Amino acid sequence: MKINSFNFLKNNSITYKNNLRKCSEIFKNLLYNKENFFLNTLSEDYQKSLFLKRIFLKKRIHKNILIIGMGGSVLGTKMLSSFFGLDKNYYFLDSLNISTVNDFIKKDLSKFSIFIISKSGQTLETLTNCNIILNNFKKRKKKISKNFIIISERNSVLHNFATKNNILFFEHNANLSGRYSVLSEAGLLMFNLDHKEIIQGINSVLKKDLKKNLINNAATLLTLMTKSKIDTHVSLIYSHNLLNYGFWHQQLLAESIGKNGKDFTPIISECPKDHHSIMQLYLGGKRNKFFTFFKTINNKIDQPITDYFNQKFKKSSLDNIVDAQFNATVNVFKKNLIPFRVILVDQKKPIQSFISLLVYSMLETAIMCKALDLNPFNQPAVEAIKKETYSLLS
Repeated sequence: MKINSFNFLKNNSITYKNNLRKCSEIFKNLLYNKENFFLNTLSEDYQKSLFLKRIFLKKRIHKNILIIGMGGSVLGTKMLSSFFGLDKNYYFLDSLNISTVNDFIKKDLSKFSIFIISKSGQTLETLTNCNIILNNFKKRKKKISKNFIIISERNSVLHNFATKNNILFFEHNANLSGRYSVLSEAGLLMFNLDHKEIIQGINSVLKKDLKKNLINNAATLLTLMTKSKIDTHVSLIYSHNLLNYGFWHQQLLAESIGKNGKDFTPIISECPKDHHSIMQLYLGGKRNKFFTFFKTINNKIDQPITDYFNQKFKKSSLDNIVDAQFNATVNVFKKNLIPFRVILVDQKKPIQSFISLLVYSMLETAIMCKALDLNPFNQPAVEAIKKETYSLLS
């Protein structure tokens, strides 16, 4: 992963220097104290143990995989499947959508491995969808123990169900927030990814070239938020296989920072499509936004274009056209002194590069929250809606 920072702040400002010292200290404390189990998932020992679980599971897993969950319990797996081009074999039930559910119950799900993922083990939407799928198995007189895999906290509704029905169960650590769980059992068990490359991706942020960049960028963002009144982060995504990363990152930012009257509102823009809709606002609207350009590089697949309209381009392929739009937008942002950075994900080392991006994103978010005196790992306001919903249903 490559990050080019275009810093429109004077790095010798007192505010920036104070933020830099603060972010550096927070980074050290996060790694030392490990107050959330997310930090444990970054260790080599943990990733090696997870790799052994994947080897065990590989003998039992089907080609087609259905993942039932909500929020962080499913956004991570959806992001990984789309980035690595596995969409044909990975399916998701992550909303209460009648037409989507009906489509699934028409399939022969005995040919699927079905992962049910819920940290608490009692997420209403997850249990609702699971009930419908289980009923489908009952009608077809299929054994659920051969197909279902449950990931949840121990002593939860789902854990008890797994025990009673002899279903394979993996523990979701009680001290691991769902949106930070992508490198745990909840995010990686269903993928055959090289654990050595995963570890390399993690270490490139913790120990190598991206470490200094991480701290500098967190300090820059904090300074922009305080000095320039920046309160919105816009992800400009120019590669389709990064779009689900955008939705995962949106939840990560929103649930982590949106507390105590503070926020860094995340917006996702699919580009260059959004050049023809919301880009006018980005360039001509309020200067309260920070932008991150996301794009993959060194792609193996391109689509050459035959020119029937006499446009006389020097090179004509889908990648070349998107590259031109990407570079043109970067140039216009520079000329207009709009604060932004560029993050490039290298397809030559897809696993290492993408894992680096995920670790970088989670640590940057946690550092910013700590600097703003917020808990990065809870979501108290959301819990209020859950309680109210259950009271209405009871």
